[in-house]
Amino acid sequence: MVKKGDTLIEVTLAVGIFSMIAIAVVSVMNSGTSGAQTALEATLTREEIDAQAEALRFIQNSAANGDERYNSLWKEIVSNAIDFTGTTYPPGSKESIFQFAPETCGDLYDNKTDTDNFSTAISQKAFIINTHGLGNFSNTDFTTLNSTEQNTAIENIFVTVNENNLGEEGIFSEASTYPHLIFTSASGSNSDSNSDSGALSDETNYNQLSKAEGIYIVAIKDKGTNIGGDNKDNKSAFIDFYIRTCWYGSNDQTPSTISTIIRLHDPNVME
Repeated sequence: MVKKGDTLIEVTLAVGIFSMIAIAVVSVMNSGTSGAQTALEATLTREEIDAQAEALRFIQNSAANGDERYNSLWKEIVSNAIDFTGTTYPPGSKESIFQFAPETCGDLYDNKTDTDNFSTAISQKAFIINTHGLGNFSNTDFTTLNSTEQNTAIENIFVTVNENNLGEEGIFSEASTYPHLIFTSASGSNSDSNSDSGALSDETNYNQLSKAEGIYIVAIKDKGTNIGGDNKDNKSAFIDFYIRTCWYGSNDQTPSTISTIIRLHDPNVME
């Protein structure tokens, strides 16, 4: 009896069919994994945004309740806010804030002080709140500190962008993974930027802000209001806080952004 095997054409066709099925399965698996990672990054980013929003509300509420420490901190935040009515800004300044659509995340961290480019963090007087440091700040007795020490305590919580803390070596930089804060201990050891280990939530040992990757806040003063002034007609003065994030998701070439805005009334405005 003559035994016949598969022809070369049949083997080639079988291998081709198997390869197409394998590629399709791997593609679906990669797409599912990428989608899950993107969803996780978005969830973690929203948590960072919520943490900043709650910190701002806590500071404002503590100032309204007469806590002198937080009142001093709140005044620093207000004094840093952009006042479109009191200063001349380049054309398109408001649109750069209200319409947050960066072409690249890196553009936001350009440290050039070009007044015509109002879309950068430094031109918008951006800042971040050191959420881990609020516990120590609450336990600080301002009556025992001189003015320099008080300013240092405030600057540890209210961290503003400047030419020296931008970029990979600075505090404000693009996100290595997703937008989040990285903290360091008093001894200088950093928490892991690519991990959610316990070090990131250890407020006792890790309360110094080391990095703010892909997230910052811009504050805008109420239009036409003399914030903190003596005008008794100002009964509804407020600050709008724009919390911005930008990062590149899994295998994405275009930036992902999530932003929100909260409005807080200034307790120092005369009623």
